[in-house]
Amino acid sequence: MASVWMILTFLVLMLVRTPVCVAMGAGGLTGLIVMDLPIATMVRYMEHDVKSVPLLAIPFFILAGNLMNQLDLTRRIFDFVGHLLGGLRGGMAQANVAASVIFAGISGSALADIAGVGTMVIHAMRQAGYRGEFSAALTVSSSLLAPIIPPSIMFILYAVQMNVSVGHLFVAGVLPGLALAALLMINNYALDRLGLEKFPPPQRSTVRQIAMSGLTGLPALMTPLVILRSMMTGWTTPTEASVLAVVYALLLGVLYREITVERLRRALIDSARTTSMIMVLTGLGSVMGFVLTSEQMAEHLGHALVLVTDNKWVILGLVVLALIVLGFFLETVPALLIGVPLFGPLVVSFGIDPIHFGVVLTLALLLGIVHPPVGLGLFAVCAVTKLPLGAVVRASLLFYPVLVIAMVVFTFVPILSTWLPSVAFAP
Repeated sequence: MASVWMILTFLVLMLVRTPVCVAMGAGGLTGLIVMDLPIATMVRYMEHDVKSVPLLAIPFFILAGNLMNQLDLTRRIFDFVGHLLGGLRGGMAQANVAASVIFAGISGSALADIAGVGTMVIHAMRQAGYRGEFSAALTVSSSLLAPIIPPSIMFILYAVQMNVSVGHLFVAGVLPGLALAALLMINNYALDRLGLEKFPPPQRSTVRQIAMSGLTGLPALMTPLVILRSMMTGWTTPTEASVLAVVYALLLGVLYREITVERLRRALIDSARTTSMIMVLTGLGSVMGFVLTSEQMAEHLGHALVLVTDNKWVILGLVVLALIVLGFFLETVPALLIGVPLFGPLVVSFGIDPIHFGVVLTLALLLGIVHPPVGLGLFAVCAVTKLPLGAVVRASLLFYPVLVIAMVVFTFVPILSTWLPSVAFAP
């Protein structure tokens, strides 16, 4: 009963456009009151998960991404990728995806990808003759790579809630992330060949331009490898790797002579704001998770689903559909904090690998940023490009089939998520 009142309070407040943190707090408080628990319980459970050591990685990965943007390191990455792929048919569209793959290995945030790489890529694509709406839609779609390819803020939050290894989750995201990038690039090629989108003629760069941009951008391009390699070899934990990412970004700033007090100030302020928001939501999500767990909502859902089917893949498919709907109406972090305690124990009880489910859940919730009504990615890209939302949404239809295919593959081909961690962390 407490869970029902909590969810109803949360949904009603969201419908009247109450800020998400207020709605989550009021919902959690309602649940505790119905359970006849002292108000101090809310503070205790808010503090419980926020003190988790793996969560220390979040502010450092956010800071690393902001430093890459503020110190002009992101531009060097895109310059090289643009010169390398610009000579291909639809080369700038492919460079968009490739740049997102590289930046995904630094920031761990889809919105950071849009604000950093996305702004430059869209400007370059429009100058090259691509439609602004298409450029923006591709940028939003490729930004989904950031929370899947390690490091990932969503993976860290999931790992804390499900008590699984952050390192295993990070490695599990590598192959799915590269597979999604490949699908997006194949889609770009198909759109050109089928005439569904008119691409401008390729802009070929000289060998000298490619070589020079590669040499100047090589240290920045190495950042994702430094982070992932340090974790896979056991040199660092994910939390330590996040600190390494910040130190490496600062060293690159010194190397390229881009560090100024003002740039550092902006990076620190932006990182503090984002981290504060995530931590508050995490604390409130812990309270809601406590209520759901105390009332064994996952077990009740499991008993209800068994009446329909006991096939674990059908159940996983139903959970994925529920998560997609949840992601359409909530921002990704609140949706994750509510979805994990509700569905995580449920799917694990049916034999689904929690590492596999972490990858599936992340993509399912991420679809919400490329789809109204919330569509944070769409609003973000429209804010930086000044393009009308309706035009970008229509252009995004060109990428929805790819995202659906990726969702199906991620869900029903678990080896894509589980194989690499089993090899990388084999005893």
